[in-house]
Amino acid sequence: MFNQYKEFTEKHPYTHAISIMVITSFIGIAVEYQVNKKFSGGGLYTAIALTIIELLRVKKRIKSKQ
Repeated sequence: MFNQYKEFTEKHPYTHAISIMVITSFIGIAVEYQVNKKFSGGGLYTAIALTIIELLRVKKRIKSKQ
């Protein structure tokens, strides 16, 4: 299973980065809602910023491999 995951991350690095950020954002939003019973929109801006930073890191890593 781990080998399949590793292979997927090597073949589709952008998809992997976006899917990890979406999953963790949903988990964070669900926890925030369960604890405080309200939706915090500020967390979405943080998630978007972190996603952009991660995509730039992936782009840099891909360029360094070539």
